[in-house]
This record gives sequence, C-alpha cells and structure tokens, in this order.
Amino acid sequence: MNIITSSPDSVPPSAGKSERDSTAPPEKKKREISPARIVIFSFVGVIVIGTLLLCLPASGTGKPLKVEDALFTATSAVCVTGLTVVDTEKDISFWGQTVILALIQLGGLGIMTYSIFFFLLFRRKYISQNNVVVLSETLSTGTSDVRRLLFAVFKVTMMFELWGILLLYLLWRKTLPADRIWWDCAFHSISAFCNAGLSTFSANVFHVRQIKSGCAVIMGLIICGGLGFTVIESLLYRRYYIKSGRKVLPLQTKVVLTTTAFLIISGALLFWILDAHHSLDNDPFFNKGFHALFQSVTSRTAGFNTVNLGKASALGVILLTILMFIGGSPGSTAGGIKTTTAAIIFATIRSLMKNPQKGDVEIFKRRIPADIVNRAFVIAVLCFALVSSVTILLTITEGIKMSAWPKGQEPILRLLFETVSAFGTVGLSTGITPHLSVMGKILITMTMLIGRVGPLTVVIAMSESKHVSNYHYPEEKVMVG
Repeated sequence: MNIITSSPDSVPPSAGKSERDSTAPPEKKKREISPARIVIFSFVGVIVIGTLLLCLPASGTGKPLKVEDALFTATSAVCVTGLTVVDTEKDISFWGQTVILALIQLGGLGIMTYSIFFFLLFRRKYISQNNVVVLSETLSTGTSDVRRLLFAVFKVTMMFELWGILLLYLLWRKTLPADRIWWDCAFHSISAFCNAGLSTFSANVFHVRQIKSGCAVIMGLIICGGLGFTVIESLLYRRYYIKSGRKVLPLQTKVVLTTTAFLIISGALLFWILDAHHSLDNDPFFNKGFHALFQSVTSRTAGFNTVNLGKASALGVILLTILMFIGGSPGSTAGGIKTTTAAIIFATIRSLMKNPQKGDVEIFKRRIPADIVNRAFVIAVLCFALVSSVTILLTITEGIKMSAWPKGQEPILRLLFETVSAFGTVGLSTGITPHLSVMGKILITMTMLIGRVGPLTVVIAMSESKHVSNYHYPEEKVMVG
C-alpha cells in the first residue's frame, strides 16, 4: 500500500480554508415555524377574522353581537363545536349565518387543507415540508401524495354534503318555509358532515324531530364525517383490492369501524335504558329507541339534539360525557381523544392482563408500535388533565351564577358536561351555556380551540425544538400498583 503524505506547504488552498472555517462559529440556521404552531396560528387567525365579521352590525338582527359572544360563536364554528351563547335563528342575520357556515366548512376540513389546495390550484411547484407534515398529521395518513389526497378530500366532502342537501330538501320541504328551505338544508347538511352541531333553528333539530327520515340523514352525515377521510377513501376506492378480488382494509379502517359501531350501539342501548323515564319520557317505546340512537351518534362530536338534555338523568349525562370524551376518529371533522386512541388503550390493558411478559399490543393480528401506544396514553392523560382543570376553574368562576341556572342536574355535573362538550367539539349542553360568565365563556372558548387542534399539538407548539440525546441513564425498577 502506498501512503501519500504532504507537507504543510503542499496543502491546497481549499483545504486550508476548510480547516480554518471549521474553527469558526457555525452560522445560525433560519428557524422555521413548527407544523404544530402553523396549525394553531391558522385556526386562531380564522377565529379572529370570524369574530370581526360577526361583530359587524349586519351580522345581528338587532344590535351587534357583544365581542365575547362573537368570539365564542366564531370559535364554536371554526372548531366545529356547536355550543352557542346566542340564538342563531333570532339573533343572527342571514349574513351572519353565512359567515358561520363558512367558518364551519373551513374548520371542519382544516385551514391548512384549504391553504395547500389553493397553493396547488395556482400551479406552484414547491410545497414546504411543514405543510406536508401538517396535512399528514391532520388527515392521519402517511402518504406523501398531497395532491391526490387533497382532491380526494374535497371530492368526498362535496359528494356527501350535496347528497345531504338533496335528501333533506325532499324530506323537509312539506314542513319548512319555502323561502328558506334550501338554506336550512344546506346549513344542516354541512354542519352535520363537519360534525359542528350548529343549527338555524332555535330549538336545534328538536324542531324537526318528528321527521325521523330527516334525522336519519343527519345521523348518516355525522357518522361519515366522523369516520375520517382515509377510512372513507379505503371503503370507496378499489386500490385496496388484491388480485383475488377480496378487499383488504387497512388496520386503521378496521379499528375505526369496529370501535365506532360498538360505541354507537352500546351508547344507544344504555341511553335508552337509563333515560326512558327522563328525557325520553314523552315518546312511545320505539321512538325512545330511535332518539336514543340519535343521541348516541350525535354525542360523539356532532352536537345536534332531539331531546331536552336538561331533563336527562345523572347516569345519562355521565354516559354522554364518556361518549363525548372519546369522540370521533383521526383525520375526521370530529374531536375527542379519538376512537383509535380508546381502542389502543383498551388493547394495551387487555394485553397486560392476558400476557404481561410478552408486552406486545395486538389488534386484528397486528402489533402496534410502542411509540403509538405511548402517544395514545399521553393524549388520554393530557385530555383528562385539561377537562379536570377547566371544570375546577369553572366551579370558581360560575359559583355565584349557579343558583340562577335552569333546573336540572347537579351544577358540578353540568359544568363537567359543558367542558367535555367543548373539548370534544360536540356542542351538546344542558342549557347553561348562555348563562356563563364572561370568564366562563373565555375558558370554554379556549377549551374548544385546544380540543380542535389537540392537546398534544399545543404541547408540541409550546415546547422547544427537539433535542435527541445520545445517552441513557441506568435502569432501575420501581413498585407500581
């Protein structure tokens, strides 16, 4: 082997320069905004714009809305929650309702989805990596084909919403005024698919509860909007077929469909039993079952109601609170900790009880990665901490006003229900929302925003840049349980 050596004098100029530069302080890289912060800033920006538009005199039927009421309504619309402190039918004009509907559509699909769509529409060749990451996180898909994904989202959304408008028109045309029928159908179709729960009727869909076929259409839109775009795509398109012609669904689709069906059926049966002599008392036997099914569907983030929840039993309220906390599915218009999170937590507990030594979490003969399991538990703990903290704060801010609330359940239970409804972006209420203090409205507003973007996203946005350590501390066991 020949070894080539060179004297210091023979070092090339470029090498010397490289050596000198290596001792110089590194240049500061341009700091990019994290995808988590992009999501939050997008929602906050649209909420601010919506608040300003709802504060205009044209948005109200009489005097303009108060700033705190306009902020609450805009946040409820963008976060597709459905809680209201004003009467949408009596206090908000047609222009104001149009603003609310636009905010619902923007919030339901995600602000970043729209921004990237228009970015592609104008044939820009470059898409920032942040936008790709945000979109993938929002829609819960690992695909990098953003163009295909975006157009699939818009196509699916338009298809369901247009079918909803047509079906509601056919079913409601003999009941609703002819001059507003198309507007009411469009508003409720979009609100249902986006799981918003906002209505142009003062009494919500209680106003048309006797038309069961219309309620069934709304239920269908809520379920489809809460499944998630990737799940709907896997059910509609043929790319998931194999050569034998048998359809092989992704694991997420199986988990979402199974968990959703279990929650809807068990929730309906339990609410039917628990509230048969309370909120369902005035209905015949089978009508009670139908409206129990509707409440089971809508309580998992939609917020429409066909019963008076102010008359619901304490156990019925607790049941609906659990359903609201779980919510819909990832990549959908729904909120909550998500069905997949609940399924992974249940599968982990079952795995530890059956075989603690193995340590694998398995669902449908597939092993779930440890980082996904850890994330599911972190999300559940953060959400529980958020709901608990806000409920405690509301007991302080609303202490004096509780005596003036409409009759119903225990005040602490109603505050918990209101908080979980805001966090899960549901919109159901026992009737105390308009009676909240200004501080209480602000707390619920913040909870709606955090619930829409996700507590984990907020924590990531508040944290510094990731620092990967190249060392591990010694391991030592502690006693638990």
